[in-house]
Amino acid sequence: MTDPFKDFLEELERRRGGGESPAVDNATVDGADEGAPPPSRPRARRPASGGGTNFTRPKLSLRSLFFPVLIGLFFIGGPIIGLLTDARWFESLGAGALFWQRLQIQGTLFVVAALAALAFLLITVVLAGLISRRQGGGGASDARQETSQARQDRPPLVNERGQIRIDGIGDALRDLFASSGGANLGGEGSAVVRVGNGALRVAAVIVALIIGAQVAANWEAISLWQHAVSFDPSGTPVVDPSFGRDISFYLFELPILRLAQGIVVTLLLAGTILTALRYLPLIGARGLGFVGVLPRLHLALLVGGILLATAYGYQLDKLELVYSSTGVATGLSYADQAARLPGLDILTGIAAIAAAFLVGAALTRSTWPLALTGIVWIGASGIFGGIYPEFVQRFQVQPNEFALEEPYIANNIKMTRLAFGLDGWSEAQYDGEAELTPEAIAKDSATFADARLWDYRPLQQTLDQLQTVRQYYNFSDVDVDRYEINGEQRLVMLSARELNPQRALQSSTWVNRRIAFTHGIGVAMVPVAGVASGGLPQLIIRDIPPVSTDGAPVVTEPRIYFGELDDDWVVVGAKTPEFDYPVGEGADDGTTATDATTTWSGSGGISLKTFADRLLFAARLGDFNLLISDQITAESQLLWRRTISERISALAPFVSWDSDPYLVIREDGGLSYMVDGYTVSDRFPNAQFFDPSVLTSNSFDRPANYIRNSIKATVDLYTGETKIYIADASDPLARAWSGVFPGLLRPLDEMPQDLRAHLRVGEAGFDAATRVYARYHVTDPQTFYRQDDVWTVPESAAGSQSLPGEAYYVRVRLPGQEATEFALIQPLVPTSRPNMIAWVAARNDGENYGQVVSYRFPKDTSVFGPSQVGARIDADPIISAQTTLWDQSGSLVTRGNLIVTPIGDTLVYLQPVYLQSTSSSFPEFQKIVAATSTKVVWGDTLAQALNLLVGGGVVDPGGGTEPTDISGLVTRASELYAQAQEALRAGDFGLYGERIAELKRVLDTLAELTAGTTP
Repeated sequence: MTDPFKDFLEELERRRGGGESPAVDNATVDGADEGAPPPSRPRARRPASGGGTNFTRPKLSLRSLFFPVLIGLFFIGGPIIGLLTDARWFESLGAGALFWQRLQIQGTLFVVAALAALAFLLITVVLAGLISRRQGGGGASDARQETSQARQDRPPLVNERGQIRIDGIGDALRDLFASSGGANLGGEGSAVVRVGNGALRVAAVIVALIIGAQVAANWEAISLWQHAVSFDPSGTPVVDPSFGRDISFYLFELPILRLAQGIVVTLLLAGTILTALRYLPLIGARGLGFVGVLPRLHLALLVGGILLATAYGYQLDKLELVYSSTGVATGLSYADQAARLPGLDILTGIAAIAAAFLVGAALTRSTWPLALTGIVWIGASGIFGGIYPEFVQRFQVQPNEFALEEPYIANNIKMTRLAFGLDGWSEAQYDGEAELTPEAIAKDSATFADARLWDYRPLQQTLDQLQTVRQYYNFSDVDVDRYEINGEQRLVMLSARELNPQRALQSSTWVNRRIAFTHGIGVAMVPVAGVASGGLPQLIIRDIPPVSTDGAPVVTEPRIYFGELDDDWVVVGAKTPEFDYPVGEGADDGTTATDATTTWSGSGGISLKTFADRLLFAARLGDFNLLISDQITAESQLLWRRTISERISALAPFVSWDSDPYLVIREDGGLSYMVDGYTVSDRFPNAQFFDPSVLTSNSFDRPANYIRNSIKATVDLYTGETKIYIADASDPLARAWSGVFPGLLRPLDEMPQDLRAHLRVGEAGFDAATRVYARYHVTDPQTFYRQDDVWTVPESAAGSQSLPGEAYYVRVRLPGQEATEFALIQPLVPTSRPNMIAWVAARNDGENYGQVVSYRFPKDTSVFGPSQVGARIDADPIISAQTTLWDQSGSLVTRGNLIVTPIGDTLVYLQPVYLQSTSSSFPEFQKIVAATSTKVVWGDTLAQALNLLVGGGVVDPGGGTEPTDISGLVTRASELYAQAQEALRAGDFGLYGERIAELKRVLDTLAELTAGTTP
């Protein structure tokens, strides 16, 4: 077999050396009489082998085809298998039409863009070829100056050592693309010329594929543009203050205009390069100025198109100044308005003029106007792109910054508040310094009845030790929610007992891993104020199968096939029944004769009925056992992608999902996860960007200046049924996506009522909004400019024993309201000091869902912030002495989230304390700290701590009272005496007096009970 590359180089050398006979003898032509008609040119015959040199066609064999076919199957078969298996998974969710519609959108965009780009590129290349032949076929003598002898005098392109002569590449390329009528270097149908033209076509195809992929990758933006809606649902224009355009223009249209401008520039640039390569032989033979008008005009039109697209890009740059960060606030600034906007208009005009002069130069060969314009353009770019705006900023804006920037600051404040929904928040004054009394505590007894004595983080560890039952279960997260218990709304913490294959199935068989162990089971529920003996949680739903007590909701379908933990695919409906839950004592890593079994009865799995089904998913999942195992029957189904986040993200990838789904027990006894979703954009005009890196969650993956909690999702933990709802019908992005995928986003009215009762404001979106509000609570531009009223979220309470602070869900009676309600609260402090300046509450119940109220303290007050209260807790002599003693004994002391609770016109700070001794593997509730601005105490119970805080008279929020029996009073007297002695040793005589006074009251009560008794 010959070497095709070597033959190719030899063909180039032969042609460069004149080895191929000319179509018409040059001597005859040169010697002919000028008046004689030119001799007819014989038709070139196509060589049998396709060129001047016979290339040996390689023989094909099965062995030579094996590896290419294998590689082709790898690159083509993999995507096809992925496509088919994804389609089957979507169909199992009842969303097959959604999958194919999304694929159709992406495929259509790819094909249309690629074909349009390919058509343009091929047309311009073919046109260049036609023009080249016409230019070469005119009989001009300068096209034939290089004779066969001259080409023979050139040094070889490749010497005897195999080294390529760099300066000969240009000659070789000219020969490669030479036409029969051009430089007379070979027939247009020769193999070498066809290789050159083929290379250009291949390059055109590659560029077209890249452009098609780029367009398809932007399918979300294009789909939104096709289904764009006005920002206001009523159609009333809501315009940006800079250019007077509706905000929907920036959300939907401007990104597409920028995308189109970039694609046009790319396409024209690629077309220019390919066209220039096609003209290269002609240009090399004659020079660019002597190739004729048509080639010059062709190239000039292409480059002129690039210049015009660049000019249009300058106009888009003007509109994108609404995202500028050069001024005091994000958005159009004075320097942008005064310098950059006119500068961009001037650059637009220069670019358009340059395009016109370029075409004129191609027609007239007069290039000095173009050169002059180019020089002016370069100078103007430097001046208007940097020098002049900086000059305006330095010498005009900075000496009088606020006066010039005031209207632009006002624009930024207005648009930022609109973008994050802060304009809908209400504000109220809150005193917060009234004295706490037993009467105030009694009035808000419902609030204290649901005081959070449990922090979800220590509780998760405790549940994991007490309620997993077997090592292959895991409580992955603890959620806070409200439920009707015994006819009253109560605040509880609950967690799902999910299967964790990583714990116990490491050495199990394939049958155990894929068929037997398929699901978790049951939940654990604890009232947030429920503490049992020994500091353990008061479980009102517990064990396997779950048992509900004390009025807790009954769980009738406890099996959990879909959850939060990283899942693995399983097969249900196989010959071996599924392990359900352990009965009696047995091994942890397998089933026993007494273990209960079950079979999944859902219908939303992927059928494995046929051999083709099993083969398809065996290839996708990389498990040959799925194909050969006799466990799989015609009734078997594959449960795949069982993680909540994976399911909802696959259905709605355009939504940013909250990283913390929360568990809900439905009225029918089934289990569901509910997830908050956010529509997010970075295209809102003149609005401040929010950096999600400041959050502890990973709900947002990029900076954004528009966030709405407008989407909710529910997932049935048994069947996997997933539904997505629109919670905010005014959100333009949600309305646009409803147009893109009709039926995917359901109206909130279609959500079952028992699930709607558990709607709540998403924590991640609330955290983002409160951090933006911390700066944009200010509506006065001058105050904003001075930045002397900037707030922030408080740091964690002082001390290494405290857990990080965060927003928290509580049941509380908000100021001015008659009843307690489920609210999400976040305290705020000034950036310059730790005192609390305000607290924000998001309401969640009934018609009040989504309302946010900011309660501001008077400016002349000084209310302790969480870090200050934490420092006071650390400094309390009794608390400090006891925690030090625990630390010295090797026990781990953990303080939960510091809960700021509004009680009437005062604030009560509550912080639970947990102790994990050296002999215990989980934390236990030990104390509850209660504090006001003037006092810090702790007690074994909430009632005890409140009584110490106000000097007695507090009725236990759970219904109990101060001890009334002799034994209880004696115990209480002993505690007070010990605390008084600790205070005395610490030199805190004020606290010592308080404890002695309380001790006296207890002893008086004890004396009354024992009066008249015989010793």
